[in-house]
Amino acid sequence: MAEEKKETGKKVKKEKPQAVPLGETEAIDALAGPQVPENLPDATWSVEKLAEAVAKEGNMLVRANAVNALVKKGGPEVVEPLILALKDPEDPVKANAMVGLAAMGRDLVQDRMAELLMDKEADEEARGGAAWILGEMMDEKSMDILKRAAEEDESPFVRVHAKASILAHETAKPPEKK
Repeated sequence: MAEEKKETGKKVKKEKPQAVPLGETEAIDALAGPQVPENLPDATWSVEKLAEAVAKEGNMLVRANAVNALVKKGGPEVVEPLILALKDPEDPVKANAMVGLAAMGRDLVQDRMAELLMDKEADEEARGGAAWILGEMMDEKSMDILKRAAEEDESPFVRVHAKASILAHETAKPPEKK
């Protein structure tokens, strides 16, 4: 143990601070990430219960799994809860929603993504997600919408996402025959 001299000249042993066991402080707990709940959402849950988990659940893993379960269920009734998930503060939840919406196909989501992208009142991250989803559709209608957003949107974030989606579409096209 370290020794320290007091002003009186006597040597006094200085106590070492005790180590804090793992898991007993909030800081350490925060580093551990979200706790895995016993009952994660799956496709056996109703659309209503999954939508509520996306909207109100505090645990990111529950929200992310609820999004995946909604995608598995499919259908027009899951589109709006998935769009809500685009506004989630956690990237894994947003990413699951973007991939899921893109996989649902043009008929179910293209018009709704175009509306979201052009909605100036909507969060820019949700609009950027809509740009990515439209880019995944790889069709001319989506490209026209993206070109407009790339030129006109006031948000640099949205413009960059729109331009990236256009670029991805252009590089995926087979070269034109001459």
